[in-house]
Amino acid sequence: MGSSRWSPTDWDGYSATTQKKSQHQIFTSSSLNADLNPLNIKVRESVDSAANPKSTPLILAVDETGSMGYLATEIIQKGLGIVMKEVYDRKPISDPHIMCIAVGDSKCDRSPLQATQFEADLALADQMEKFHIEGGGGGNGGESYHLVWYFAAMKTKTDSMMKRKKKGYLFTIGDEPPHMTLTKDEITRVFGDNAEADFTSRDLLDMASQSYEVFHLIINPGEYSDSRWKELLGERAIAVTDHTKLAEVIVSTMQVIEGEDADTVINSWSGDTSLVVRNAVNSLAKTGAAGSGVVRL
Repeated sequence: MGSSRWSPTDWDGYSATTQKKSQHQIFTSSSLNADLNPLNIKVRESVDSAANPKSTPLILAVDETGSMGYLATEIIQKGLGIVMKEVYDRKPISDPHIMCIAVGDSKCDRSPLQATQFEADLALADQMEKFHIEGGGGGNGGESYHLVWYFAAMKTKTDSMMKRKKKGYLFTIGDEPPHMTLTKDEITRVFGDNAEADFTSRDLLDMASQSYEVFHLIINPGEYSDSRWKELLGERAIAVTDHTKLAEVIVSTMQVIEGEDADTVINSWSGDTSLVVRNAVNSLAKTGAAGSGVVRL
């Protein structure tokens, strides 16, 4: 998918009608939509086209459990527009194809993972509106962010990797630690796949990292311990001190990983945004190999 291109004019019109709506007015689904259900998804493709000849996949996966439903609202009302505008202006990656995922808890939720197509236009927002913001989670010390890594590794196919050996980007976003094991029973229930054994989160991260630069953005970093995130991702577990600046942190992270000078990136933003971005990317600059597109952990 993703055969068309982003239109700022179309986005402005959509955003104007969406800004005044509440979360419940935007996301009206009360159950898992069949089009977004991983049981019905064989593969999601990011394919080059005349409009996007050097497509780059970008996966944004937001926690929709408990009080985190506002993250999907933040992305659909504001974040998508900023990400697309700044990616086209700053060019950390070429021809972005974005997939949005809502992620919950595979141990207890009815809708633990929901995935759009890869898109480059407002069709993405139309699909996001079908998300079931379940608001669940089990109070069990974590959420199933590793479902996103499984999906990225097993259910996506990208020309960026297949043709150019160029990784895409994957950001999970939420406030809880990750569960450290995905059981074979959970894999069957969520994806319909018959796994021979359980997977650890490290297994799944390694699998996803074959095709994606993987990050987690920690919301409300002062409220929860992020030791498990640091164990898995090191400096790629990024504390975001203001969730309204998620889009700017995402774009800035890609800029730094692609070799741009961190101070230059930080100073390109103004006011409070610059402070949030500085807190997020400073550590990446210290661990990253400039120009390599790889952070050494």
